[in-house]
Amino acid sequence: MKTQPNDMTGKYYGNASNYFPIGTKYYEINGISTTSAIAVEFNKQEWVKAVYVNRAPFHVMNVFSIPKLCIGLILIIIIVIIIKRRQSKENN
Repeated sequence: MKTQPNDMTGKYYGNASNYFPIGTKYYEINGISTTSAIAVEFNKQEWVKAVYVNRAPFHVMNVFSIPKLCIGLILIIIIVIIIKRRQSKENN
């Protein structure tokens, strides 16, 4: 977990838990969708099944996360370079 809100108001997004501390490791459970439940490391080599009780509200950062923004920016830069090269070839 990367964030830990101190209340249940829903003012958080993404990789957060209001129960487990920041840095807690979590894993996919074979045969169970991660939208239903995950395994959370409770103690070293001991896990608990965490079931979603309330879904986090939509937040714009769910769409525009850092990895997605980086990939999007790289694609935009590549497209701009391609367009500029084509334009310079046409002008010559």
